[in-house]
Amino acid sequence: MFVKDHAIRGTHAEKLKLLARTPDESKSKSVKIFNRYIDVYVLAPIVGFLYTQRAELDKSPATAQILASQMLNCQKELEFNYRLIMLLDKEYEPDLERRINKAFRDYGTDKSLPDMDRYEEYVRGGIDVLHKKLVDPSKLPEDYITNLYEFMEDFESRYGQGADEVIDLCQLARS
Repeated sequence: MFVKDHAIRGTHAEKLKLLARTPDESKSKSVKIFNRYIDVYVLAPIVGFLYTQRAELDKSPATAQILASQMLNCQKELEFNYRLIMLLDKEYEPDLERRINKAFRDYGTDKSLPDMDRYEEYVRGGIDVLHKKLVDPSKLPEDYITNLYEFMEDFESRYGQGADEVIDLCQLARS
């Protein structure tokens, strides 16, 4: 997993392109939110999970391609995100032992294909949240910095103190 080219499709590809480009390249005072698609792809599943946002696959023709070399360069972070979501998603799998199996024992096997679909739903949901919070099309590019600051403040107030469950699960998985 996370070793080959990866395509984001449909409306999420369009949103990804807005997040990872200069918003208005014709203006000299433009703001860039993310440098590359892979940067969004690494962050999006965590944002989607924390904001409890998942999105179905849109099969319309737009695509945004993430190269295998970028996936491989970020493979550790992507695997960590995948495992973290599999461990924490009690709605998807209420049984702790099964969540641990999904995160570690089943990772990369045929058993993990439905789990990867779930993970991708969080990626798309995270792209939706990031798009909505950061690149509102009704604002000027100069406002994107304010949007980013407000998003970071909201994120910190919601989740800055919520790491206890993650730490407990990581300690349990180590034993």
